[in-house]
Amino acid sequence: MMDEQRAQRLEREQVLSEYGTWRLTAEEDAPVAEEIRTLETLLRLKAEQQASPDPGLWTEALATELLTVVVPRTVIQPREHVMDLVPILIRFVTYLRETGRWHPGSMSATEAPAVLGGLEFAALEAADDPSRRSFSTNILGHGMALGVDLEDEDELAAFMHWYNALPDDERLALSETGRLEQPTAPYDRETALAGVREEAAESPDRPWFLPEPTTSEGPRGMAELDLGPEDYAASDFVRAALALLELVGDGRRLTATAGLRREDTAELLRALGMDRSVRSMWDHPEIVGPWITLRDGGWLEVAGSRVRRTPGPVPVVTAQEDPEGFIEVGHALLTALLLGRDARDPRDGGFQGMPDTAAALMVACSADALPVHPEGAPQRDREEIARWLRVRRDLEGLVAVGALSRDGERFRGAGALLVAGAALLRDRSA
Repeated sequence: MMDEQRAQRLEREQVLSEYGTWRLTAEEDAPVAEEIRTLETLLRLKAEQQASPDPGLWTEALATELLTVVVPRTVIQPREHVMDLVPILIRFVTYLRETGRWHPGSMSATEAPAVLGGLEFAALEAADDPSRRSFSTNILGHGMALGVDLEDEDELAAFMHWYNALPDDERLALSETGRLEQPTAPYDRETALAGVREEAAESPDRPWFLPEPTTSEGPRGMAELDLGPEDYAASDFVRAALALLELVGDGRRLTATAGLRREDTAELLRALGMDRSVRSMWDHPEIVGPWITLRDGGWLEVAGSRVRRTPGPVPVVTAQEDPEGFIEVGHALLTALLLGRDARDPRDGGFQGMPDTAAALMVACSADALPVHPEGAPQRDREEIARWLRVRRDLEGLVAVGALSRDGERFRGAGALLVAGAALLRDRSA
């Protein structure tokens, strides 16, 4: 399922990239970035909540439900953005028709603009109706109206601190209507931020599932590490990434889901010592993980139906050619893996448990490693268990791509991953 979702995401990215080029060709000053963000949201919701992942499939029923039910219930946006939805979608339909991407099961391509235009008022009406929105959308929509930057973790935490301190009747009214005209305590950003900082100071930073070091060695520190080429060559993830680059070389053809063809996938698996039957590249996380990282990092470039190797941020060399250079590329690959997952939305395969995942990863790379089944779990409440499960899913994902190992009942990370984890922590604190 996760591989299928990745394939769908890659297809959306390709379609939106091509749409951007098409749009700028017709109008060089068009607000392409804003339009692509809007379309990415619409296509993702259409795939996830309407079970319709094909970007070119648009029936009247799908479009009506998306604009008048799904979007109001899930998307927090100002009214002027709602007014842009239909015009942007009409331009996207024109692009689909002109480029041959319009699905034969869709409504008539010539009638689609008029059908969508007829939904413009209905979409606005639905967005203005608090009963069409979820409780959380009503609450956060009010925060946006107050000027809260919902993308800023501190500001969002401050707003929710204020909301949780309201009397029960005011919280209920806000969640049901999206409005609160005369709250007992009006929202004040600085006061709310101070309240969040005070709560943080009173609560322990260390997650409950991270054990204290029990050996005399303690956690490994950066100063203790003297990593050589062999440390990076021992990483299954690094080995797979380098083998993938060697396979791609000057270029390989891709499938309709923007992945390697079956025969190329089988060849790569054999090069890695895995002689397995192959249906799709997306069935093999040990390849998909490096593939996504190499694309994120700029070592692979997809253009149309082909992929080719590019120089990337760090030149790829062998350990025999340049030992120090090989260490550098190995570190760059592992760091790109972690930074890429940290930057990606959890719904698209990104980390779900940050910042706990980063702390857990460092413990996994310590001398004691990290237990798969932490002590005291049965005594924890549902939210505390859910907190650990999010981290565990992240770590299992790193195991699946060969960056981390699971030795019996413990997650274990090598020194090379520890250094990459330190880079992740520095990036998050910057």
